[in-house]
Amino acid sequence: MKSDGRRIGVLPLLLCLALVACAAPPPDRDTVDEPGTRVSTERVAPDPSDEVAYKVWSAEVFGSEGQYEKAAAEYLAAALMSDDPEIARRATEVALTAQAWQVAAMAADRWVVLAPENLEARETATRTLLVGGDYVRAEIQLAETLRMLEDAPWGGWNRVAAQLSAARDTERVVGLVDHLVDELDAADNPYALYTQSQVAARAGQFEQAFDLASRSVEMAPEEAQLQSWAGRLALSQRDEAAALAHYQSAWRSDPDDRALSLVYAELLRQTGDPDSANDVLGALPDTPENRFTRIAFATESGNRALAQDLYEDFRVMPYGDAGEKAFSAARSAEVLDLKEEAIDWYAQIEDGDNALVALLRRAYLLAEVGRLDEARQSLLFARNDGNSSVQMETTLVEAQILTEAGQTDEAFDLLEKALRQFPGDTRLLYTRALLAARLDRLQLAEDDLRAVLALEPGNAAALNALGYTLADRTDRLREAEALIRQAFELEPEDPAIIDSMGWVAYRMGRLEEAERFLRQAMLRDRNAEIAAHLGEVLYVQGREAEARQVWNEGLRMDPDDPVLVDTLERFGVEP
Repeated sequence: MKSDGRRIGVLPLLLCLALVACAAPPPDRDTVDEPGTRVSTERVAPDPSDEVAYKVWSAEVFGSEGQYEKAAAEYLAAALMSDDPEIARRATEVALTAQAWQVAAMAADRWVVLAPENLEARETATRTLLVGGDYVRAEIQLAETLRMLEDAPWGGWNRVAAQLSAARDTERVVGLVDHLVDELDAADNPYALYTQSQVAARAGQFEQAFDLASRSVEMAPEEAQLQSWAGRLALSQRDEAAALAHYQSAWRSDPDDRALSLVYAELLRQTGDPDSANDVLGALPDTPENRFTRIAFATESGNRALAQDLYEDFRVMPYGDAGEKAFSAARSAEVLDLKEEAIDWYAQIEDGDNALVALLRRAYLLAEVGRLDEARQSLLFARNDGNSSVQMETTLVEAQILTEAGQTDEAFDLLEKALRQFPGDTRLLYTRALLAARLDRLQLAEDDLRAVLALEPGNAAALNALGYTLADRTDRLREAEALIRQAFELEPEDPAIIDSMGWVAYRMGRLEEAERFLRQAMLRDRNAEIAAHLGEVLYVQGREAEARQVWNEGLRMDPDDPVLVDTLERFGVEP
């Protein structure tokens, strides 16, 4: 169950209109230039006879208090009274912040009326219409967007494709785009076909999507984005030969595209050509980040010699940014399991965006090589000299390394102290809950996780942790399953949650279902705890040989995993 997790409601249209008509603004107080940001304590309310200015002021005051729905209603009223497109723009932004989609649609429509050649206005209006399910008016806006972008790259179809991602009814989107292509006579436009292909794929029509993508690359074979999209669809159809051909064409068109090169290289590796894969990555510009990527890839491909050579060159390469060089070199050393060298590289990073990550990684590594006191001292020094974010991160890391070192009481005391400083912090509560469960303080673990869920009801990690704890350590199995299923609905691809789905099914006697979930979890994350669970399910079904095979695999991953060790002891199996 290992796992490391708010939404403003939509105001009904009639209530919004009622607020527009009669909402009384709060008493005069600080005002704002951006909703929620106070900028002045001296500005007073304008004369109520100036209705537009008064509504704007009222909206800003509501925004400063976080009452975005009321702010949106007041701003919409101002926009409907005014001919200033800036007020309509502002009304749209505030409504979007409140997720008041109907108000946002009305405000965006007013913005388009006042600024018909403003592309941002049209695209915002399109997005609100799509979210609201008004596909007819959305199509009108999209057609006008394409008219405005007729001479732009791709004729504006790439922007249309991006807009359509806001739609919820994928089948209606397919019909919308098909109609748009027919109306604009764009059937011979490769970018229009690309857009059709994307929406078809989103609707699950993969064969149609691949056919459209193939036709698009025939028309524009030099377009890397079209080729790579066709490659992705070929992979979804398990056509590796076609996928390789498309990705090769895409890469030849743009060999400096890092993301594209990574996908193509991985495909080459999976199809048995690791040397060509390393050549593809070798063609990338030699930046610290790209060199790290090549080292990680070569290591994963089993080419330790190439990885080592690339790493050694870090010492002599004249990269301009010494901090970036040290950070990439440190990560490379970690990949190569050169922990002491990684520690030295991380120590060179004293400022910049990577400084905190470097500090934390260095502490982890110091603890791993047995220098626990030094690790703790570095974290304490940073915590005493840092802001609240640094204090939080260093506390969480120190608690983890103490736990992994077996000093659970000290880790618990550290978290207790931090929670006195930051009461109600969900990350601290979650971490203490996991440790409390480990220390058999189940009531505290449950209380902490429920406190997290009271603050963050959609926290899938906390739902999963509570459900797993109840399933594993109590007989409250139905309650446990309900919690885990909530987590699964939120994060259906999370292997920790899939593992919990399997474990609660096992505890409830549904062995076939348990095995299915646990095998899915193992495919996504091969770790010793999942292996322990899967082995147990197999063992109780009488499939002892399969169980031992899975457990042995888990031992190779982590022979000290406490769940695996406990499982083997319970069944009297020698490691």
